[in-house]
Amino acid sequence: MKKFSLAVLASAILCTSGAAFAEGETPKPILGGSGKITFTGVINNDACSVDGANSDRTISVDMGNVSIKDMGTAENPTAGRVTAKDFKLNVNCNQGTKVAMIFDANNGGSGLVTGKNVLALTPGSATAQNVGIALLDSKGSLINLSSPTTARIESSMHSASGTGGDATLSFAAAYVTTGAAGASTAGRGDATLPFILQYE
Repeated sequence: MKKFSLAVLASAILCTSGAAFAEGETPKPILGGSGKITFTGVINNDACSVDGANSDRTISVDMGNVSIKDMGTAENPTAGRVTAKDFKLNVNCNQGTKVAMIFDANNGGSGLVTGKNVLALTPGSATAQNVGIALLDSKGSLINLSSPTTARIESSMHSASGTGGDATLSFAAAYVTTGAAGASTAGRGDATLPFILQYE
């Protein structure tokens, strides 16, 4: 009987010390699913940026719904009943005293209407025919889009320090007819006009 009791007591002591050892140990973490985080982006050193442009540096303009009968012509954009849509773009620059926006319709854009100084519409089966978009400067004069020297608007920067700041580029756009009277047809009026910012 004593032998049996000693065996039971020894076994109980061993179990108790084993439990205490297990409680004192740092539990091992259980591994679950794994994965990764990816980061993407572009770091640039642009001297100027335009407020309102998205991450692709695109400015979206809603020209509205315009009737052909209310449009001016490529030669006289302001002759129509519908006034041109005015735009004021705020440009932020880190240096310089003057900034210009230079338009280049033929370099990634929808191009020019043949023989005219206005922007062509993006071709497509639903595109309006014999219609283009005229750009006007802040005085209402037609901007000649056929040459980099004339296809531009510019403004002086306003900054107290003179080493940079903001500039406001003002211009307007209007749908115009580009063919003979009565030759224009209704449809989509989409177009793309790339630009470059230049400062000095």
